[in-house]
Amino acid sequence: LFYGNEERDGKNPFEKGVGFDLVIVNEANGFQINVNDQNFTHYAHRSDPSEIFGLQIQGDLEITGF
Repeated sequence: LFYGNEERDGKNPFEKGVGFDLVIVNEANGFQINVNDQNFTHYAHRSDPSEIFGLQIQGDLEITGF
């Protein structure tokens, strides 16, 4: 499955060892991403948004709340 070119927007708001709040909103035209109550970026949908049923997180990350 090919999604197109990687989208990057803004500077990286994450720092090793520093906690953060991440909010991902599945809107009609894409995903709105907020970090620590600040708009970080928006990603356009590359497939039908009604077919999205979950979220997979990989990497060295400790989730403390959901």
